[in-house]
Amino acid sequence: MDNRIRMRHLRCFVEVARHGSITRAAQALNTVQPSLSRTLRELEDEIGGALFERTGRGLVLTSAGEILMRHVGVGLSQISKGIRQAQEPRGAQIVTMGVLPNVARTVAPRAIARFKANFPGTDVRVVFFPTSALIDHLQEGGVDFLFGRLFSPERLKGVSFEHLYSEPLVFVAHPDHPLAGRPEVTLGDIDAGLVLVPPPGTIIRSELDKFTVAHGLAEFSNKIESILFEFVRAYLARADATACIPLGAVRPELGDRRLVRLNIATDEMVSSVGLSFASGREINPAAAALASVIREEAAIYAMP
Repeated sequence: MDNRIRMRHLRCFVEVARHGSITRAAQALNTVQPSLSRTLRELEDEIGGALFERTGRGLVLTSAGEILMRHVGVGLSQISKGIRQAQEPRGAQIVTMGVLPNVARTVAPRAIARFKANFPGTDVRVVFFPTSALIDHLQEGGVDFLFGRLFSPERLKGVSFEHLYSEPLVFVAHPDHPLAGRPEVTLGDIDAGLVLVPPPGTIIRSELDKFTVAHGLAEFSNKIESILFEFVRAYLARADATACIPLGAVRPELGDRRLVRLNIATDEMVSSVGLSFASGREINPAAAALASVIREEAAIYAMP
């Protein structure tokens, strides 16, 4: 680029080409028409010819203007993209977060949507593995942090946990289920039918097992085990079954009464939901920015 041709010349040229009018281009650039006209004349003097000609449709590019626009338009777009990316959190351009199923359709999507709106150049990789594998990935640096329910104490070695809100496990069924609407439901009532429960080895299955054993039930007699909440929701819509599931996984269905919560006290199955980090390892600025957005969205979600 000729040293006498500045970025302001090229921006003015591009806006005039886009709008076909010096007046509208001046408005878009938040400047005045005489100043823009002067800048455009300076550019044409350096180019050595006219870049626009006047027609009944406004200003249109000359052949020289079309050549310049083909190159300058792309160049300015790349420069703007570079500036946006330079303004994003420094460090890695990929944030990898492990997400547990109870937050996968509530806080996590909203937080990631907000983050991507502010930092489009940073990719977000959302992963899910069994609990033990997630912790291994966290400790080995395969993920930046985890978001979900609090792990059991024996799995927290080398992991620091930040509480964000509390969430219960609940028993649910479709509105026409025989137990729906009963003023009081017992574990015996639920055990008399088919019940969908989390599989062994998951955090929520451990919580459920402690609850049932404490109330005299070693194991449900007739059950389906699945951590796939989409399957659980679809199954409940078609069968006279109940399910034990995190509240966050069925909030929309409870809200519009596609499912109902059974009247059985589950206060003992309330667990902490939050962020888990590898102890002693500082996360990169991009991951820290996403974690900050998650904290804000979690606070909104937890409001009564």
